[in-house]
Amino acid sequence: MIAYRAPGAYAAELVVPASSVVPKPARLSWEQAGGLMVAGVTAVHALQAIGLRETDTVLIHGAAGGVGLTAVQLVVERGATVLGTASPAKHDVLRDLGAIPIPYGPGLADRVRAAAPEGVHAAADLVGTDEAVDVSVELVADRSRIATVAAFERGAGAGIKLLGGGPGADPGAAVRAAARLQLTEAAGAGRLRILIAGSYPLREAAAAHRRIMTGHTTGKIVLVP
Repeated sequence: MIAYRAPGAYAAELVVPASSVVPKPARLSWEQAGGLMVAGVTAVHALQAIGLRETDTVLIHGAAGGVGLTAVQLVVERGATVLGTASPAKHDVLRDLGAIPIPYGPGLADRVRAAAPEGVHAAADLVGTDEAVDVSVELVADRSRIATVAAFERGAGAGIKLLGGGPGADPGAAVRAAARLQLTEAAGAGRLRILIAGSYPLREAAAAHRRIMTGHTTGKIVLVP
């Protein structure tokens, strides 16, 4: 079984309500199953918040992170076009998943325009940088179709949607709970790949966090009891 939500899960044993668990797809390893839910439900919430349509071109900032990789696959499955920002070393992974990779950094807006000459309809900021907010606001005409899961102060000032646990953000509890079976079904059918960047024993949780803080991981970091 996979548990979500599971507060206090940095533990060898955990008691959760029966309503918090869903069946683990047989084709997923326990590491993959552990990396599915938090990133997955966040991606689903973000794409619902921006009103994803199959005719859209969507810009995803931080596309090679755990949430980003799931979001990219969900956009592609929907039939929309996705442009994903990431460092060049991660571009092959994004191409393999069906995204158009774009290097972040100075000149990002112009590179996105060149890759999407007909425009960008929506954007999801999954990294929280000023660049992500600024470029999204510059390129997407309708600010109700821009969402951030990290840049809460900047996002509030820009008038875009704030998602998750930050101040003033929409936690999306119902959306995220409903997404669990969608995610397990897609992963179980092989339509959603869970990429694991690294696996650490629980006693090395601090080392896992240090690796995440480098910003150079591709996929999820997983703790194993």
